[in-house]
Amino acid sequence: MGVSDESAILSKWLVREGDHVCKGQPVISLETDKATFQYEAESDGFLVQILTGEGEEAAIGSPVGVLSDSEVFDKTELETLLDKLKTPDERYQAQIEVEGDISREEHLYFEDDHVSVQNPHDGKRKISPRARKKASELGVNLEEFLSGSGPEGRIIERDILNNVQAGRAGNGFEPKTCGIWPGRPLTVENRINMRPVCAEGAGQTGFVSRLVDARKIPARCAPQHKLTPGMVICYELAQMLVKTPELNARRHGDKIYEYNTVHLRLSVETRFAPLKPVVRCAETCTLNELAVLMRNAAERCKQFSSKPQEFQEGTFTVVDLTGYGVDSFTPELTPPELCALGIGAATMRTRINERGEVEVYPAIRLTLVYDRAGIDLLSAAKFLNGLALRLEQGGTIQ
Repeated sequence: MGVSDESAILSKWLVREGDHVCKGQPVISLETDKATFQYEAESDGFLVQILTGEGEEAAIGSPVGVLSDSEVFDKTELETLLDKLKTPDERYQAQIEVEGDISREEHLYFEDDHVSVQNPHDGKRKISPRARKKASELGVNLEEFLSGSGPEGRIIERDILNNVQAGRAGNGFEPKTCGIWPGRPLTVENRINMRPVCAEGAGQTGFVSRLVDARKIPARCAPQHKLTPGMVICYELAQMLVKTPELNARRHGDKIYEYNTVHLRLSVETRFAPLKPVVRCAETCTLNELAVLMRNAAERCKQFSSKPQEFQEGTFTVVDLTGYGVDSFTPELTPPELCALGIGAATMRTRINERGEVEVYPAIRLTLVYDRAGIDLLSAAKFLNGLALRLEQGGTIQ
């Protein structure tokens, strides 16, 4: 699955109920927005029950079928298993049907994969069963949600967690639905800026770059906490982004969703290809806490023990090449995110100080890449300059 995929369409079952399957045998064909592929059985067994039919959509982590190690199985045990897979809402509805408290026409039907309910703001709203269950557990009112961060605005479980986390962050911002501001449309100026770019066939991104006086950064890199200049910059970046939601955002079509919590996407080298895990709610962490989360995420990537959820729903990408000796580069943007920051290696530079003398100082070049469809050049330059001044002044030491 892609790092941004939340679900897939089960296009075809390659086996039937009652068939014996072997480990590694293709059993279903899946379709996403970008690819079609087959899913292989993880063990030997008999397919005794199909839970998701052909043409239906299934969320990541949801069961689509039941395998048994024997062709002869206990039906009571199977029923018990299927009952455990139901959401609390489905079990409650089944109990109501048995007791006959309401007629069939008055039932609240819950689909296997996603539930669509009417919303006066956007006509229709989709909620995953896991999001509904988590909202019930945490006491979150789903009626306040305008949309979610899943495909086509679907409200997913992480939206509920973001909402709760944003309420606990205490960052001075009013908690917003799903941890995001309602989608703002592209302005006329945005569209005008896009026309010449699209007409020339070039990419729709721009970049700004700035040297940062890094003399005060090493003082914050405590050896006992294994802090690096990149970690210090990521910490200050998160504190800046939570106050600049227009850059801490994602673009879906003609709408931009601004987050009031920072999900920082990293770039980690592995022996095959770089992976991009996400550190969630980075602005709520102290410098040392963020450093631990970043190291742990990188270590899981290198050992290939990360879960799919760790790569989803980033709001801002950071590419740190301080350990590679590269002092200047342009980072890649990770759509649908609007921005990415590149951190170069420290180099010695010269300049004329206030006394007219030539002085040597360590400098780090920061390069901000931005989506021109949602952010203009001046906004990007203002943000990068503010981040640089924050770092040069020592930031907010924890």
